[in-house]
Formats: sequence, structure tokens, C-alpha cells
Amino acid sequence: MSESAYNEDLLEKELFGGDSDDPDNMSMDVDGMLGMDEADGLGINSTEQPDLSEDKEETEQEAEGKEKSKSPEESAESQPDTKAREAAAVPKPDIEMDDPPGELTMLERPARASDIVVGQGLDKCSVYDIVPTIAFMNQYQIYATDATANMRWVFTGGEDGYIRKWDFFASVNGKQLLTLGQRHSHVDSVTKAGVMASYWDHLDIATDTAGEALSPVYSLAAHSEGMWLASGMSSGHIALWSVRHDEGRRIALLNKHKQPVSALRTTPDEFGLVSGSWDRAVLYWDLNTGRLARVFSGHASQISSIEFQPMHAAGSSSPLLMTTSIDGQCLLWDVRAPSDEQPQKLSPPLRTPPWAASACWSRDGRRVYVGRRNNTVDEYEIGMGSQPVRTLRLPANSGPVTALNTMANGRSLICASSDNVRVWDLETSAGKRSAVPFQIIPGHHGGCISSAFVDASSRYMLTLPGNRGWEGSSNNVCLGYEITPLSSK
Repeated sequence: MSESAYNEDLLEKELFGGDSDDPDNMSMDVDGMLGMDEADGLGINSTEQPDLSEDKEETEQEAEGKEKSKSPEESAESQPDTKAREAAAVPKPDIEMDDPPGELTMLERPARASDIVVGQGLDKCSVYDIVPTIAFMNQYQIYATDATANMRWVFTGGEDGYIRKWDFFASVNGKQLLTLGQRHSHVDSVTKAGVMASYWDHLDIATDTAGEALSPVYSLAAHSEGMWLASGMSSGHIALWSVRHDEGRRIALLNKHKQPVSALRTTPDEFGLVSGSWDRAVLYWDLNTGRLARVFSGHASQISSIEFQPMHAAGSSSPLLMTTSIDGQCLLWDVRAPSDEQPQKLSPPLRTPPWAASACWSRDGRRVYVGRRNNTVDEYEIGMGSQPVRTLRLPANSGPVTALNTMANGRSLICASSDNVRVWDLETSAGKRSAVPFQIIPGHHGGCISSAFVDASSRYMLTLPGNRGWEGSSNNVCLGYEITPLSSK
């Protein structure tokens, strides 16, 4: 082979990626390798694939001219509907509505009036003294709790499949004391033992057998006067239990969810119930008929919390419904709006892990606090957009924020993470950057907190150990706290 023939053969190998003598190994996509201009420069015949660059430029110029000639109204119509696209991307839960559907009771009936008064000075102080005094003995993780409005009865349930009813008045008055062995693992102030009034089996209709089986208690919602109690089961059923008369008898079973019911909340009028599940669905139940009244579709992961906006929020004739899911979504629903209207979305900030196990409203209903996995709490202000107005940062080793609650003074935020329970002074956080914005509440150390429950009078608080069926370990220590004011504003 001559030198010129060898060079031509080598050029063909570099261009076509194969042996020029073997047609099967040749790659004929010349344009994809070099582009038309480079192919022409190397003397390759490109007549079989004509150059369309000029036509492409003319087409782009015509499109730009047409776009400029459009009116503002036509341009707005041509833009894709972002909300509709996001809604279509979220898979809707497979929930069948009842026919006829139930009633949205909170729109037809006024909220139940409460005669509970905030403790003296607790709404005007700037600092609280929160001291643990009661230990509710339990050998298993507690996933959920609720209480009557006056804290006469406290209900707890967890992984062992039993619902426990505690006499809180007897507990706080010290009717039963801890033994020396029981006190050894607690701080010195914990001397009282929780007084259990009764308990009953959390029986669910088994799906694989003909009988019934114990189910973990994933969520609880109690009537304000202790008439009934609702509980969430692992099968997706919601059981209504009689409490005041024939205690522990199951009086109804609501069965639309497909997976564990992780959140329950009674409506302000207490004739309705809102439930959230691992199946991504949020349902509104009419308790007068037991029928499903509405399905809230918008979450893409397991529901982690449900909270109604406080009724005394400024300018709210009907409170908003806030729901969060474990993937970090926080949605605000207007119950009066049509069912196909999309909720307001509160987005996590950039570089924040998509995670939210707990959220709460401020006492005036104007702000929302969402706990995150990266040791932070995001604060959102209603009407100020979807991004947080500020972020509260915990120490780096504190762990995920699993429980939140607010106090009566409007400036203190209870924040529970795996290392400690803290009370944040929100005004100090916003003003004095050099000051430590929180105090550590004694009693809890190490392990997940499933709930930080504060009663309506802000005189008592409960912290419950448990991971609610998700990840994390727990120390199985349920503590009751007494709250007193230390200084006025």
C-alpha cells in the first residue's frame, strides 16, 4: 500500500470509527460526529444529507416575530399552567367517595366554644419554668396521645397495641409516687407516677385471618369532653371507641384508607374528623353519618401531621387546614374552596433535605413552623409567599426535629429533637444574634419524641417517646411537665 493510500485509509478509520475495509463496522452518522461544517471542510460528500441550517435560522426568526406580535393576553395563555402541571405530576390516592357524600360539618356548624382559660400570667410572660414532675411508666414506644379539654383524661397508644387512659388529675396531685428504683433514671424533680385509670385492646379486623388482631396505635383524636376516642390502625381503618359509657367498645369503623393512619384531628365543631395516612390521602369524615365528605389530594408521600389554624386567627371566618408529609411538603387547604382547587404550598428552602415529621401554627394563626431533618425549623408567614421568612438553627448534633408546639405567650416555641427538648424565644432569635435563643428543658435526653403535647391552658406539657413507625430509636420515657411563668413581657 502506498503512503497516500495508507493516509486515506487512516483518515476513513478516524472518521467512521471502524475498519474501512469492513462495511459492517462503519458508522454512517457523520453529522453526529463532526457536524456539517466540519464534514464539508474535510471534503466529505454531504449531498445526501442537505444542510438545513439556513432554513432553521429562518424558522427561528419567524417564530420570534410571531411571538413579538402576540398580545400580552395571548402570551399569558400560551404559557403552561405550572400549578396544573404540578398537580398532574402528583399521583392521586385511590379513594372512592361515598354516594351520597358526607357533610363538611365545620362549614355548617360553629366551632365548639371552650371555657378553658389560660393559666394566670402564662400568656403575658417572656420566660417559662418548665419542670418535669411525672413519669408515665411504659415499656414500649408511644406513637400518639390526646386529652380532654380540661386534661381530666389523657389517652396514649403505641406499638404494643393497647390504648391507655390516664387520670391526669390524680397523677399531677401525686396520688402515686415513683419507687427509688424508678426514680433512679430520671432527674430529681420527677417523683410522681402516672395513674392509669384503664386500658383496652386496640383490636383491628385482620386482613389475613377471620378474626381480630392487635394493631399498633398510630394516631389518636379525643372528644373534648371525653365522649369518644378515634384511633388509627395499621390496616388503614379508623376506629371510634366509646369512652364515657361502656368504655372500650368499638362503636364505628371507618375504612377508606389503604395503609396505616398516621394523623387524626377533630374539626373545630367536633362533628367531623380529618385523617391522614401512609397512602398519601387526607380525608374529611362526617361523624354524624360515618360517610366520607372530601378527599384532599396533593401529597406525594406519607402524611405526618394535620393541624387546623387557631380559630382566633385574625380575619379567618373558617380556619385553614395544614397538612405535612414525610417528604417535606407542607400544604394549606381552604376547606371552603372547591375540591379541585390546588392548595397553597410552603416550599422548603434550598439545600434542605426533603423531610418534615411535625409542624404547628403560631398562637395567632399567622405563622407556620416546620421541623426539618437537618436540625432546623423553618418559619413561614401566611400571605408572604411560599418560602420561609427565617430558619431557626439548632446545634449540629441535635438531630432531626420530630415534634413542635407553641406556647400561650406567642413567642416561645417547643422544639423536640433526639438529643433534648428546647424552648425557643422567637423574639430573641429575631433580634439579638449574640444571645442564645433557647433553653434546654430538663428530663428528656436521647431518642425520638413522637409528640410534644401542650394543653389549652398552657399549664402542662407531655413529651412522648416513639418514632411513629418510621426510623429512629426511643428510650420509652413519657414525662409530664408543670409550667409556671417566670417573668412578664
